[in-house]
Amino acid sequence: MAVPQGTTTRKRSPITLCAICCLALIVIVGLAILITWLAIKPKKIQYSVDEGWIRDYNLNNSRLTSTFNFVIRTYNPNNKAVIYYDRMDVTVYYRGQNVSSDHMDPFRQPKKNVTRLMYQKNVKDVVLSSDSAQHLKLERTGGQVDLDVKINAKIRFKVGAFKTRHYKLKVLCSPVVVNFSNDKRFQKTDCDVDY
Repeated sequence: MAVPQGTTTRKRSPITLCAICCLALIVIVGLAILITWLAIKPKKIQYSVDEGWIRDYNLNNSRLTSTFNFVIRTYNPNNKAVIYYDRMDVTVYYRGQNVSSDHMDPFRQPKKNVTRLMYQKNVKDVVLSSDSAQHLKLERTGGQVDLDVKINAKIRFKVGAFKTRHYKLKVLCSPVVVNFSNDKRFQKTDCDVDY
Protein backbone atom coordinates (compact mmCIF):
# COMPACT_ATOMS: atom_id res chain seq x y z
CA MET A 1 0.00 0.00 0.00
CA ALA A 2 1.25 3.44 -0.88
CA VAL A 3 1.83 5.96 1.79
CA PRO A 4 0.44 9.40 0.85
CA GLN A 5 3.11 11.99 0.75
CA GLY A 6 2.47 15.18 2.64
CA THR A 7 2.66 18.53 0.98
CA THR A 8 5.73 20.43 1.94
CA THR A 9 6.07 24.18 1.89
CA ARG A 10 9.38 25.85 1.35
CA LYS A 11 10.27 28.49 3.86
CA ARG A 12 11.83 31.59 2.42
CA SER A 13 15.01 32.80 3.93
CA PRO A 14 14.98 36.13 5.82
CA ILE A 15 17.34 37.61 3.23
CA THR A 16 14.91 36.82 0.40
CA LEU A 17 12.00 38.35 2.33
CA CYS A 18 14.07 41.46 3.07
CA ALA A 19 15.03 41.79 -0.61
CA ILE A 20 11.38 41.47 -1.71
CA CYS A 21 10.30 44.12 0.83
CA CYS A 22 13.06 46.51 -0.29
CA LEU A 23 12.15 46.03 -3.94
CA ALA A 24 8.46 46.65 -3.20
CA LEU A 25 9.35 49.81 -1.25
CA ILE A 26 11.50 51.11 -4.12
CA VAL A 27 8.68 50.49 -6.62
CA ILE A 28 6.11 52.25 -4.38
CA VAL A 29 8.37 55.27 -3.80
CA GLY A 30 9.16 55.45 -7.52
CA LEU A 31 5.48 55.39 -8.43
CA ALA A 32 4.73 58.09 -5.85
CA ILE A 33 7.44 60.32 -7.31
CA LEU A 34 6.22 59.69 -10.87
CA ILE A 35 2.59 60.45 -9.97
CA THR A 36 3.64 63.64 -8.14
CA TRP A 37 5.81 64.72 -11.08
CA LEU A 38 2.99 64.13 -13.55
CA ALA A 39 0.50 66.02 -11.34
CA ILE A 40 2.80 69.03 -11.11
CA LYS A 41 3.74 68.95 -14.82
CA PRO A 42 6.88 71.08 -14.45
CA LYS A 43 7.71 73.40 -17.31
CA LYS A 44 11.13 74.71 -18.25
CA ILE A 45 12.20 78.11 -16.92
CA GLN A 46 12.58 80.73 -19.66
CA TYR A 47 15.37 83.32 -19.86
CA SER A 48 16.12 86.21 -22.18
CA VAL A 49 18.27 89.32 -22.24
CA ASP A 50 15.76 92.11 -22.86
CA GLU A 51 18.12 95.10 -22.75
CA GLY A 52 21.84 95.67 -22.89
CA TRP A 53 24.18 98.60 -23.20
CA ILE A 54 27.81 99.55 -22.65
CA ARG A 55 28.88 102.76 -20.92
CA ASP A 56 32.24 104.42 -20.29
CA TYR A 57 33.98 102.27 -22.90
CA ASN A 58 37.75 102.63 -23.10
CA LEU A 59 40.21 100.21 -24.71
CA ASN A 60 43.86 101.15 -24.35
CA ASN A 61 46.86 98.80 -24.76
CA SER A 62 44.55 95.74 -24.77
CA ARG A 63 43.08 96.83 -21.41
CA LEU A 64 39.32 97.25 -21.28
CA THR A 65 37.54 99.64 -18.94
CA SER A 66 33.77 99.77 -19.25
CA THR A 67 30.39 99.35 -17.59
CA PHE A 68 28.24 96.44 -18.76
CA ASN A 69 24.49 96.72 -18.22
CA PHE A 70 21.91 94.02 -18.91
CA VAL A 71 18.27 93.45 -18.03
CA ILE A 72 17.83 89.70 -17.73
CA ARG A 73 14.26 88.39 -17.80
CA THR A 74 13.35 85.08 -16.19
CA TYR A 75 9.89 83.55 -16.42
CA ASN A 76 8.59 80.76 -14.17
CA PRO A 77 5.78 79.18 -16.24
CA ASN A 78 4.83 76.65 -13.55
CA ASN A 79 1.39 76.73 -11.94
CA LYS A 80 2.39 74.86 -8.80
CA ALA A 81 6.13 75.36 -8.29
CA VAL A 82 7.92 78.28 -6.65
CA ILE A 83 11.62 78.61 -7.54
CA TYR A 84 14.29 79.50 -4.98
CA TYR A 85 17.52 80.90 -6.40
CA ASP A 86 20.05 80.28 -3.63
CA ARG A 87 23.07 81.36 -5.67
CA MET A 88 23.48 82.98 -9.07
CA ASP A 89 26.63 83.95 -10.98
CA VAL A 90 26.48 85.99 -14.19
CA THR A 91 29.50 86.10 -16.52
CA VAL A 92 29.95 88.14 -19.70
CA TYR A 93 32.30 86.81 -22.39
CA TYR A 94 33.80 88.42 -25.45
CA ARG A 95 35.21 85.91 -27.96
CA GLY A 96 35.43 83.28 -25.20
CA GLN A 97 37.26 85.59 -22.81
CA ASN A 98 35.72 86.55 -19.45
CA VAL A 99 35.33 90.33 -19.40
CA SER A 100 32.87 90.71 -16.50
CA SER A 101 31.36 88.56 -13.77
CA ASP A 102 29.33 89.10 -10.63
CA HIS A 103 27.04 87.40 -8.12
CA MET A 104 23.33 88.20 -7.89
CA ASP A 105 21.47 88.27 -4.58
CA PRO A 106 19.40 85.18 -3.71
CA PHE A 107 15.70 85.54 -4.52
CA ARG A 108 12.40 83.67 -4.67
CA GLN A 109 10.37 83.52 -7.87
CA PRO A 110 6.63 82.89 -7.40
CA LYS A 111 4.45 80.76 -9.68
CA LYS A 112 3.64 82.14 -13.15
CA ASN A 113 5.97 85.08 -12.51
CA VAL A 114 8.26 87.28 -14.60
CA THR A 115 11.30 88.59 -12.72
CA ARG A 116 13.69 91.13 -14.21
CA LEU A 117 17.25 91.13 -12.93
CA MET A 118 19.49 94.16 -13.39
CA TYR A 119 23.11 93.28 -14.05
CA GLN A 120 25.49 96.23 -13.86
CA LYS A 121 29.21 95.75 -13.52
CA ASN A 122 32.05 98.24 -13.81
CA VAL A 123 35.25 96.66 -15.07
CA LYS A 124 38.64 98.31 -15.00
CA ASP A 125 41.78 97.28 -16.87
CA VAL A 126 40.57 93.84 -17.96
CA VAL A 127 43.44 92.46 -20.03
CA LEU A 128 42.33 91.16 -23.43
CA SER A 129 44.35 89.05 -25.81
CA SER A 130 45.77 91.12 -28.66
CA ASP A 131 43.47 89.28 -31.09
CA SER A 132 40.37 90.03 -28.96
CA ALA A 133 41.43 93.66 -28.50
CA GLN A 134 41.85 94.06 -32.27
CA HIS A 135 38.41 92.55 -32.96
CA LEU A 136 36.79 94.71 -30.28
CA LYS A 137 38.25 97.85 -31.87
CA LEU A 138 36.77 96.80 -35.22
CA GLU A 139 33.37 96.07 -33.69
CA ARG A 140 33.48 99.42 -31.86
CA THR A 141 33.81 101.24 -35.17
CA GLY A 142 30.80 99.26 -36.42
CA GLY A 143 28.78 100.46 -33.43
CA GLN A 144 27.93 97.12 -31.84
CA VAL A 145 29.58 94.12 -30.21
CA ASP A 146 28.59 90.44 -29.89
CA LEU A 147 28.81 89.15 -26.32
CA ASP A 148 27.83 85.93 -24.56
CA VAL A 149 26.05 86.04 -21.20
CA LYS A 150 26.28 82.88 -19.09
CA ILE A 151 24.37 82.26 -15.88
CA ASN A 152 25.10 79.49 -13.39
CA ALA A 153 22.73 79.11 -10.45
CA LYS A 154 21.75 76.75 -7.65
CA ILE A 155 17.96 76.47 -7.57
CA ARG A 156 15.30 74.55 -5.67
CA PHE A 157 11.63 74.05 -6.44
CA LYS A 158 8.93 74.24 -3.79
CA VAL A 159 5.54 72.60 -4.26
CA GLY A 160 3.27 73.00 -1.25
CA ALA A 161 5.43 72.25 1.78
CA PHE A 162 7.87 70.07 -0.19
CA LYS A 163 11.23 71.49 -1.38
CA THR A 164 13.37 69.63 -3.88
CA ARG A 165 17.10 69.14 -3.72
CA HIS A 166 19.36 71.71 -5.37
CA TYR A 167 19.65 71.71 -9.14
CA LYS A 168 22.40 73.34 -11.18
CA LEU A 169 20.85 75.78 -13.63
CA LYS A 170 22.92 76.70 -16.69
CA VAL A 171 21.81 79.48 -19.01
CA LEU A 172 23.55 80.62 -22.20
CA CYS A 173 22.48 83.78 -24.01
CA SER A 174 24.36 84.06 -27.29
CA PRO A 175 24.96 86.20 -29.18
CA VAL A 176 23.85 89.26 -27.24
CA VAL A 177 24.34 92.12 -29.69
CA VAL A 178 25.03 95.26 -27.67
CA ASN A 179 25.10 98.74 -29.18
CA PHE A 180 27.62 101.36 -28.16
CA SER A 181 25.13 104.16 -28.84
CA ASN A 182 21.63 104.80 -27.52
CA ASP A 183 20.09 105.63 -30.90
CA LYS A 184 19.86 101.97 -31.95
CA ARG A 185 17.20 99.68 -30.58
CA PHE A 186 18.34 96.58 -28.64
CA GLN A 187 17.34 93.21 -30.08
CA LYS A 188 16.11 90.81 -27.38
CA THR A 189 18.12 87.57 -27.10
CA ASP A 190 16.45 84.32 -26.03
CA CYS A 191 18.60 81.98 -23.97
CA ASP A 192 19.21 78.24 -23.81
CA VAL A 193 18.35 76.79 -20.38
CA ASP A 194 19.52 73.50 -18.90
CA TYR A 195 19.16 71.96 -15.42
